[in-house]
Amino acid sequence: MNRSIRLLGTAALTTLLATPAFAQQTPAGTTINNQATVSYSVGGSPQTSTSNTVSFVVDKKVNLAVAEVGGSATRVAIGATDQVTTFTVTNLTNATQDFRLTPDQQTVSIPLLGTDDFNVTNLRAFVDSNGNGVYDAGIDTATFIDELAPDATVTVFIVADIPNTQGIHTAIVGLKATVAAGGGSGVLGADLVATSLLTPDSPSTVDIVFADDANLLDQPRDGAHWAFDAYTIDSAAVTMTKTVRVISDPYNLLVNPKAIPGAVVEYCMTISNAGPGTATGVTLSDVVPANMTYVSNSLTVGGLGVGGQCVLNGTIEDDDATGADESDPYGGSFDGTTVRATIGTVLPLVPLTVAFRATVN
Repeated sequence: MNRSIRLLGTAALTTLLATPAFAQQTPAGTTINNQATVSYSVGGSPQTSTSNTVSFVVDKKVNLAVAEVGGSATRVAIGATDQVTTFTVTNLTNATQDFRLTPDQQTVSIPLLGTDDFNVTNLRAFVDSNGNGVYDAGIDTATFIDELAPDATVTVFIVADIPNTQGIHTAIVGLKATVAAGGGSGVLGADLVATSLLTPDSPSTVDIVFADDANLLDQPRDGAHWAFDAYTIDSAAVTMTKTVRVISDPYNLLVNPKAIPGAVVEYCMTISNAGPGTATGVTLSDVVPANMTYVSNSLTVGGLGVGGQCVLNGTIEDDDATGADESDPYGGSFDGTTVRATIGTVLPLVPLTVAFRATVN
C-alpha cells in the first residue's frame, strides 16, 4: 500500500464531520406556469387582458452527504472477521435517486483517526435494509442505495476482515457515494452526468446541475462524496520476563555475594506490552519456591524495567491485601505461600515490574 500522508486542517475536518442541513426543495421536473393580467379602463369601463402562459420545468440540483456514525474509530481484534463501521448517506437532491457505493482502503493520515499502517481484507459495503442501524449478515445484502427519496437518509455498513498480523494498529477506510439515476426499482442507475455549461437552459428539459461541496478525495460539483472511519486494533501482546539476582550473603555481604544458605535474592518480574492496545486488569501471582523464605514487606509493584531487569523499584507494598497501600494504582500481598500483585494498566512499550526478596534456607 502506498502510504502517502496528508494532514487535514480544521476547515477540512469540519467539512468531513458536518451534519447536512435539510431544506424542502421543489422536485425536479415540476412544471411551473405563470400568467399575467393587465387591468385598464376604456371610456370609464374597466377592462382586463390576460397574457399568454409561460412554463418551465424545475431542473435537477444534485447534492448528497456522506457521514461517519459514532465519531470515533471502530475497535477490533487481530484476526477478527466481518468487522463493521457505520455511515449514513443523505439524498440532498430534489429528486429520488440511486447511489453507487464504493468502499475503499485509504492511504491518508487523518488526525482524528490515526495513521494508517495496515490493510483490511474482504472489504464490502452493504445497505441497512431493515433500518435498524445494526449490520445483519444475510439480511443487509444490497450493495447500492435504491430509489432514495429527497432529504431521506439511509445507513450503510462497511464490512471487512482484520489480518492476523502482530504489530498492526490502524486501518483508515472510506465510503464514497456517487449519485446515480433513479426510476428503476431494483436496478442501479447510471451515474449522473451534469449538463454542459455550454448548453443553454431549455424550459422543457430537466437539466442536471451538480451542487455538492468539495471533500477529501473528490472535487466540488462532481456528484460524489466521501466520509471516513478507521479500524483500530484493540488487543495487547503481554509477556513477562523473570530474573533473579543475589543481593547479599552472610559472609561476602554485598561484595559479589553468592547464593549460599542465608543469602538474600531478589526476584524481578517485568511485564511488557508489545501493543498496539493497552492491557488492563493486569495481575500477577508467584509461588515462593521451596527452600526459600519470603522477606516480609519486600514486595514492590509498578517499577520500571529494562532488558528484563528491575532498574527502578515501584510502590512498596505490605504483606496483607488491605489498607491504604491497596488503594493506589498498584497493590500487592503475600499469603504465606504466594506473592500477588495488582498492576492494573500496562501501556504499550512501557514495561512495569514486580519485585520481591527471599532468603535461601
